Amino acid sequence: MHYIITHEKNTIPAGYRNLTDEEIAKDFIVIDTDKSYFISKNEWMMNFIKLLGQDMPALEKEGPDSIMRKIQELSDEFDKYDLDNNKLIDYMEYKNFLSDNIYISD
Repeated sequence: MHYIITHEKNTIPAGYRNLTDEEIAKDFIVIDTDKSYFISKNEWMMNFIKLLGQDMPALEKEGPDSIMRKIQELSDEFDKYDLDNNKLIDYMEYKNFLSDNIYISD
């Protein structure tokens, strides 16, 4: 199983699909570490920074500022999907993020 992240809406790469509601719910629960039914910006950032850390060779190839660029992108992405600007991502906001950006292969 592989994930792909894209910012091109409605363009699902061949061999990939949207995540199911069940997969989204499981993922939400993992990121919501304090079990508040919301994802705080800290929870969001830590989750994705851990994922970035698993791809250090690619980050190194991008240059010395690549991690800081990615962190800013993650912060901006959180703000984009926090539609009510309460500094928390609820389940529907998270589902919208995944539906717009993340695809999975079987």
